[in-house]
This record gives sequence, C-alpha cells and structure tokens, in this order.
Amino acid sequence: MADFSRPPSEVLEQSLSKGYVGVHIEQGVPVLDRDLNLQHDLVSSTLRSIVSSCVGDGISAGSKVFEIRSIQANPDQPAAESDNDFWILAGKSVSDVCLVGGVEVRNFTKLRYSSQKLPGLTTPDPGQGPFREDVVFLDVSMSTVDGSTDSDLLNRGDIGMQTSVRLRPSWVVQVAEGKTEPPAQAPPGHTYLPLALLRRKAGNPAIESQMITDLRRTILPLTEVERQLDLMSRLLLRPYFDPDPLRQVSPVHGPASTPVTLSGRNFNVYAEDMVKVFFGSVPAEVIETTATTIRTLVPKGLPRVTRVTIETAGGSVTSDTVFGLDQGGERPAFRSGAIEFTPRSGGKDVDVTLYGTNFDITSAVWFGTNAMAEIVRLVPEGLVVKVPGGLLGQVPISIATAGGVTTTREPFIVGADPEFAASGAQFTPDTGRAGDRVRLSGRHFDAPPVSVFFGTLSAEVVSVDDELIVVTVPLQAVGPQRIRVMTCVGSAVSDDSFTVVSH
Repeated sequence: MADFSRPPSEVLEQSLSKGYVGVHIEQGVPVLDRDLNLQHDLVSSTLRSIVSSCVGDGISAGSKVFEIRSIQANPDQPAAESDNDFWILAGKSVSDVCLVGGVEVRNFTKLRYSSQKLPGLTTPDPGQGPFREDVVFLDVSMSTVDGSTDSDLLNRGDIGMQTSVRLRPSWVVQVAEGKTEPPAQAPPGHTYLPLALLRRKAGNPAIESQMITDLRRTILPLTEVERQLDLMSRLLLRPYFDPDPLRQVSPVHGPASTPVTLSGRNFNVYAEDMVKVFFGSVPAEVIETTATTIRTLVPKGLPRVTRVTIETAGGSVTSDTVFGLDQGGERPAFRSGAIEFTPRSGGKDVDVTLYGTNFDITSAVWFGTNAMAEIVRLVPEGLVVKVPGGLLGQVPISIATAGGVTTTREPFIVGADPEFAASGAQFTPDTGRAGDRVRLSGRHFDAPPVSVFFGTLSAEVVSVDDELIVVTVPLQAVGPQRIRVMTCVGSAVSDDSFTVVSH
C-alpha cells in the first residue's frame, strides 16, 4: 500500500469543507506529500465539478456502454443459469464513455452481474405483491494503483523504489432491491448513476427483456450543444425574410424615397433603434418596425439593382428578392400581345432573346427572384441574355433600366422536358398487377413536382432521379395503359403500353 502522511481523500474532504481551491508552497520549509497531493486533488475536484455541473452525467448518443440486458438462456444449458442475473454491456471503443461526477468511466468487457462477486440477487417474494422494482446503478470511485499492481511504479530501471502511486476510476454495478432510486447518500469518494429499473414479477427468478427500463441519460457533445444553441438563436433571435420571395420586398422597384415594406419575422426581438436596413451597402431610413414587417424608404445613390439587408442585434439577413431603382427616363416594356422571349425554355447558358422597348446594354436582367443573367448583346428587337445556373422549373424574367423595372407576363421554363428512353425498354417489367413496382427509364425526370399516370390514374412515385423513376401500378388500373410522366417543366408519354393483369 502507498505510504502517506495522511490519507489524500481525508485531506481533500477537509479542505473542500473549508472552501479551499488551491495550494501555495512556502519557501525554505519541508515539502509535505499531503500538500502536493492536495494541490493536484483540488484542481481535479474543480474540473470534475465543472464537467458535472455543465455537462452532467450520462453516456454519448447511441452508446451501449453499461446498458443492462436480459440474459437469453442457451438452449443447451439449464435456464436456471440465467436466474437472478443480467448482462452489463461494454463500449465498442475508447470514445464509448460514461460520465459520472465529472469522471470518464469505461467498460471494454461484456460481463454478468454475478461475475462481480457481489451478494446475489433474490427472487421477488409473492407475499410482497405481484411485482418488485429494483434499481440498477453504477457506483464509481477512485482507486489507488501501486507497485504491487503495476511493476513500472517500482522504478527498477533507476532508483529501484516506489516514489508515487496512480489514481484511476473504479466501478461496480449494484442493485438496490425494492428501490426505484440509488441510495441518497453515497459514501465519501463514491458517486452513483442510475442505469436501469427492473420491474420483476413475483416468484419469477428470470429477468426478462420487457422487465428492463433503460435509465441511462444521453449527454450531448459540445459540438451538438453548440449546434442546438445556434439553431435556437436562429429560430428565436435572428431576423428572417418571408420564405416566399414574392412577399419579401414590396414594391420591388421605385425611385429614391419610395416607401418599401419588408416582410418576415423576428424583426423586433430587440429595441427598434437597433434595427438597420441597407439597400446593397447604402443605409436606409427605418420608418416603423413590427415583429413581421419593416417600413423603410429607398435611399439615394443606389445602383440599378440591389438586394435588401436587415441587421438587428440578433443577426442579419439579406433578401432573395432584388430591388430595382427607377432613375427616370422611359420604363422598359416587353412586347404587348406577342411573344416576349424565345426560346420558351432551356438550361444554363442557353441564349434567350427578350423582345421589347427601352432595353439597353447596361440593363440588369434576372430570372426568378435573384438569379442574375449575363447580357450577351443588344439587338434591334431587344436584348440577348444567358440563362443563369441554379434554377429549375417556371420562373419570370425581370429587367431593370434607368427608367424602372418590368417583368414578363409568362414564365420561362428552366430545364428540359422529360423524355422516355429512345431505345431499349422504356419501362420494366412490361406487365404486372396493381401494387407492383415498375421502373421507368429516360432522362430529365428529376424536376419536381413529379407525377406519373397509368392512363388517367395517378400512380404512387416511390423514387426519382434524373434517368429513373420507380412507381407502383395504381390499384384501379386494368388492361393496357400508356404511362405519362409530368414534371414542372413538361410531360412525356411512353410509346408502348403497360399491361395490367388481374392475377
């Protein structure tokens, strides 16, 4: 055993009771082992207290360490071998730890309760009721390791004598029969953590799975705590524009000093005088603020097209919608009563000709609410631009000049019409019963929303990617049926018919 002037645990307990948090060694006096030991023990005690208070006791998410499981009796052995016993599961790696009182406790070996050489569990007495509840708990303490256990501590390679000992966590799984919680007062140096509650049937020596309730608490890693705090901050404090871009900024164009309403939420979490609005980088005057709206005035000195940014003490947010500045002159106009642009659809970098008047090479053009388009050239009938990336489906086209902003009446379709495979099987199998799954082959399928019809009957869509759709045959379908695929871009009909059979 280690040789101490006084037991370190006794010195630590006495020092903590007096509120001591550190040790300073004086000059020119004997150095006592208990002073050095206390210095270490006070630091360790403080750290464990911080971890216990801020993080708590428990296991990491998904860990099996110290889970209590029923022993499933092997058919080749007597069932009695599992009576009044249970498994204590082990962790899979060194990261599978259980925090108890700020101490990391590990278990790398699956073992039976009975292997701990503790007093055996008893079978519930029928005379005391139909059930008995027993709490299973972890008892953690610090144990001392000396040279009798670890020969490295004997320092045989140099001075040949033991000069110190080591501390490590020790644990044992205990059961308090007839109790739903561990004892309220643990012995000095021990900490208890509930693991499971056993609701045992009277007269039944077996501990079955349905009798076990897991009481282990899951603790979150600091990264997850940070993520959840950030999520709460974003939900409760940070400003947000309305998710519908068409409602974010109203109106979406006008000259300087035009009143503009911004819609969203969390605009007045803090004092109104802390709310700031910027058109691009230019600050704007805030007239009125509520939780869901801000009324502001368009500032002077803006570029032709800007987005709007709101800043509060809770954070900042920038609109998807762009605002176009009217600077005087003739407002641009798309052709009235005729085709406004050609082609009607296309993908990224496709050239689109916009037909209208009062367009110029310095115009700003965007698709949807915020996708700015590259201007290729000015032509006599209008302007040629390239379709920007990151879009899919039907979007309007807007153009801003010094005279104002205008938007097309009809949407431009970004993407390509769906197509069934030109060669090979367009769908497999080619026959089946109602409820069977069918694979459709082609391209440009992945443009949601995606709908599939067998004749006029809607089919359940199981999965979709660009070249494959999996659907189930509608329940009411009978006989030969052509298959039609519809996306937000267009539709396609199979060349052949799928045959629905009744048996």
